[in-house]
Amino acid sequence: MKYTPTGDLDWNVKGYIDLIKTESPDILFFPSEAYMELQNENMLKDLNIFSTDEDFTAGINEYVLTTLNEMGGGSIYAYPQSMVSQALFYNKDVFSKYGIPEPADRMTWRELLLLTQRFSGDPDLQGLYTPYYDYADLLIEMGKADNRRWYDASQQEAHVGTEFWKDLITNAVTAYSSGGISIEGGIPIDLFSQGKVAMILETPYFMKQVQSVNPKINWGVVTEPVGTENPDVSTTITYPIMSGISNNAQDLATATEVWKQLNNKRTTEMRSNSSMDKFTTPIRQLKPGTEQDVFYTLKPSVSTLMERVPLHIELKQKTDRIINDGIQDAIKNLDSLHSIIDKMQEDLTHVLYTEAKK
Repeated sequence: MKYTPTGDLDWNVKGYIDLIKTESPDILFFPSEAYMELQNENMLKDLNIFSTDEDFTAGINEYVLTTLNEMGGGSIYAYPQSMVSQALFYNKDVFSKYGIPEPADRMTWRELLLLTQRFSGDPDLQGLYTPYYDYADLLIEMGKADNRRWYDASQQEAHVGTEFWKDLITNAVTAYSSGGISIEGGIPIDLFSQGKVAMILETPYFMKQVQSVNPKINWGVVTEPVGTENPDVSTTITYPIMSGISNNAQDLATATEVWKQLNNKRTTEMRSNSSMDKFTTPIRQLKPGTEQDVFYTLKPSVSTLMERVPLHIELKQKTDRIINDGIQDAIKNLDSLHSIIDKMQEDLTHVLYTEAKK
């Protein structure tokens, strides 16, 4: 059984749990952020029997199994059908043309921002294109990579005025001001294949596009950028859909067999070859020793996977707007950066405080 929320960024986990209690389904589907509450309600069957079944676990990335064990406190209660991940693609010919060293695995965000600025001399070339991130998204992601949040909702406090965030915002604004990085520009695969972007943060589907749209592109791929303190961890990997067996399954034997068929290697291969998982990565490495390995190089962050969306949609829109407007102002008025950051801090704190008083 799958519950689909409407009108918000977060699942109504309580509503989902109530529905389970009413309908008593055998197999449950849910996102990773609902995992902990389902465990707390003792609603999921222990699946450790499958983790010792070599036929079932064949090809499952070791980081996935380790992460699932951590999420379950030493046991596995659900498996993801696939995972959302990204990597840094780069055009080798562009780097060669400008004599710039190619990017490497586990580059920090700060190192990547500096690298983008080396392409700022050509107005027709972007060093880095981030088609899925606006200013706020990228800034928040960079902070998250170092386990920093821009706010503390419980205390109604914003942190963008701290030294860490000031330094991060300064680095980002400098990169944007130089023209080395852009959040908009056109169709990613077209820009990349035409040599108009040196690097691009993209999904596994982009790899399929590169290989099929223009096989002559001389390209490379490395891991997404990471945090300074956690160079082996990805804070962007998510498990959008997990499945488990209900502890109250009416026909446990049949439910177990069906669940196993839904999650075995053959089904994973079928899903991967179809359009069902077009933008995600299988949890099994179906083609080890290829460029696809880059999506399995980093370990998922357990805290990120299980984190509930703390800001409801209207509040997030307000805070994102403040951050986006502030970054845009700073790009145009670099000399006023510090006063702009101070105003962002003040405005964000006011919004959080006002929301808490409602």
